[in-house]
Amino acid sequence: MRTALALTLAAFGLLVPSLARADDPPPSPPAPAPKDSVAEVRVIGDRADALQKVPGSGTLVTTKEIEREQPADVSEILRRVPGLTATSETGGGLRLDVGIHGLDPGRSRRVLILEDGVPVSVNPYSEPDVYYVPMAERMRGVEVVKGSGNILFGPQTIGGVINFLTLVPPDHRHEMAELDAGFWAGDRCGSSGLCLLGNKPMGYESVMASHGDAPSEHVRYLVQVLHKDSQGVQAEAFHQTDALGKVVFDTSEHGEATLKLGFHDDEDMSDDNGLTQEMYAVNPRQPTRAPADHTSQQRYDISLTQVQHLDENLKLTTIAYAYRTQRIWNRQNYDRNTPDAQILPLNQYDYIVGDQGLTGGAIYFRNTDTILDRHYEVAGVEPRLEWRAATGEISHTLNVGARMLYETAHYEQRTGSTPYSNDGTLDYVFDHDTWAFATYAEDRLEVRNWLLVTPGVRFEEAFFQSNVSRQADMDVVQPTVNGQAGGVIPGIGIVAGTPTANVYAGTHVGWAPPRVTSPISPKAGTDVVQLQAESSINYELGTRLTYKRLWHFEGTAYLIDFNNQVVSSSGDLATSGVTDLTNGGATRHYGVEGAASFGLGEALNLRPSVIDLGARYTFAHAYFDGGPFNGNWLPYAPATLLVGTVDVEHPSGIGGEVAWTYVGAQFTDAENTQALDATGRVGKISSYQTVDVMGRYKLRGTGLTFKLAIKDAMNETFIYALRPDGIRVGGFRQIVAGVRWDWDEKRVPTQ
Repeated sequence: MRTALALTLAAFGLLVPSLARADDPPPSPPAPAPKDSVAEVRVIGDRADALQKVPGSGTLVTTKEIEREQPADVSEILRRVPGLTATSETGGGLRLDVGIHGLDPGRSRRVLILEDGVPVSVNPYSEPDVYYVPMAERMRGVEVVKGSGNILFGPQTIGGVINFLTLVPPDHRHEMAELDAGFWAGDRCGSSGLCLLGNKPMGYESVMASHGDAPSEHVRYLVQVLHKDSQGVQAEAFHQTDALGKVVFDTSEHGEATLKLGFHDDEDMSDDNGLTQEMYAVNPRQPTRAPADHTSQQRYDISLTQVQHLDENLKLTTIAYAYRTQRIWNRQNYDRNTPDAQILPLNQYDYIVGDQGLTGGAIYFRNTDTILDRHYEVAGVEPRLEWRAATGEISHTLNVGARMLYETAHYEQRTGSTPYSNDGTLDYVFDHDTWAFATYAEDRLEVRNWLLVTPGVRFEEAFFQSNVSRQADMDVVQPTVNGQAGGVIPGIGIVAGTPTANVYAGTHVGWAPPRVTSPISPKAGTDVVQLQAESSINYELGTRLTYKRLWHFEGTAYLIDFNNQVVSSSGDLATSGVTDLTNGGATRHYGVEGAASFGLGEALNLRPSVIDLGARYTFAHAYFDGGPFNGNWLPYAPATLLVGTVDVEHPSGIGGEVAWTYVGAQFTDAENTQALDATGRVGKISSYQTVDVMGRYKLRGTGLTFKLAIKDAMNETFIYALRPDGIRVGGFRQIVAGVRWDWDEKRVPTQ
């Protein structure tokens, strides 16, 4: 790390002072901002040569790819990115688990996830879990950077950066309305094909509308509203309402700003416990075991991004944002002890499911619940200056910026007197807040027109404060606990070649602040581990090759060495039934990833018809490098991921896609337990595959598009996780039909 830092600082020491010279001509006046631009924070950018300028591996998922896929949630979009594992915990996509390069995908805490440059995790520094999931319907594109190009962003960038790009206000009037309806398949489907749970269909409905216009050449706006409602997979119903508003306006002749407002509300039946081994064997499609469990979450966000062109070579981008997340999770209390060691007599439990004669084979539900009431607030401001200059024959693009962020969290835990209680006895209260500061600098040197060298460095400093004011039904007087963590994150990347054929290599330091967790666990008998900061050194080597519209290939080899990685730990599963996080010590990740596409229609000269073939492949080996589990695979790190797609478009308006996904086998604990135990919480997960089929028809001259999507078309159930507490099942076929209407002021009717 010291060597990398020394090299980076030396590069800046030699290059930066010489950027401004006395004999340089005065700067030219700035050009007016183009009227089709939008003030926003980008990770990659939208120029034709943008990917070539990224110092490392990167992927841009385009609007066309998203339209072809008809994603039910953003996890389906992210499957198009090599090196990523992405799953959704619920049928509505309300929870997202994303991992990069073999990193644990749990709650997406190892990846910095942004929406238009703004973090989405509840507390980016102290609790980087992702509970608010951006809606796929909001998106026009997704940027992913996994190499040294993430130096400019933070704090959780060990794995990489994912930036979701929301819709842009149009420069003319545009109206849109969409209606989707469908159902999930199950083991109770009648001859009509409609699947029932009791007398209710496992249905799905979605309604969306948007309106955009430009009342003048200086102002544009967009408003979008979306509502989803479903009885859900395994009778876990959910409801979602999402609203987005954007206004783009000129701030001066050479400046533009974007004001964004967002609101998201979701409620769902969300059980903490999965199936036991016996339950899964009898019926993997059975309804939830805890129908009283549910979550309610609301998020409010506001951001203002302003871009000012100070002259033709100097640009200042400033983003200020604030958001609030409030979440209440009601969970019916239960025990998973053996029958002869119950805490309560059997006749005092509300009900019991599973095999009581099998050790660990049953779940004993109490007649009480736990209410986890949490509120999070985040506010930040980040100015960034981009300066283009030259020293002799070397061109520079220097990015210098700073970030100040404040976050706070308030936890309350209550015990209710019934499984459906919303209020109850106050058990404990815990508060924490964080002040964080970061500065960074990156200089992209164009040494030759075919050679880019990009050194960069980021400094992070975070100050934590927390205290417990109530514990075990008693107010407590406990001194405030203060903490501090800081890191230096240098990196350097090299790109050689042209936008259509180049190779790249890079190294950077990865760092993540220590996670601040409550000193009291919601589950009795569970010890909370004091987590340490994570640090690593990352290396990569890759290439990107493109030939016209015919084919494209990209491939990357990578290596990550961790000094300390926080990993999942199952603890004493016989009693606690909780999957916690613990300091895993040194680990190592290495592998290769690649993506390829081939324009078969182009090769066969079938234009304007389109037949595109695509493939994404990932091999990742992530293992403990020392300690008691030396050589063992890390939990939830499948070795192989493979995605194949076939896309077809015909001039008549007919189009479609078939997508196949394969996920390799993976372990769920540090011990690498092979056999699935009776509780369903430990064991190896077998490989599984899914097939999605999408079709669409655009009726010319009407603005109407008719859609049909069949997700998990094979309808073969599989295990995708054994956490938080038991077997989680996927593979339920979903059939959704929809119609979309677009009215565009500039559209010319077909003659």
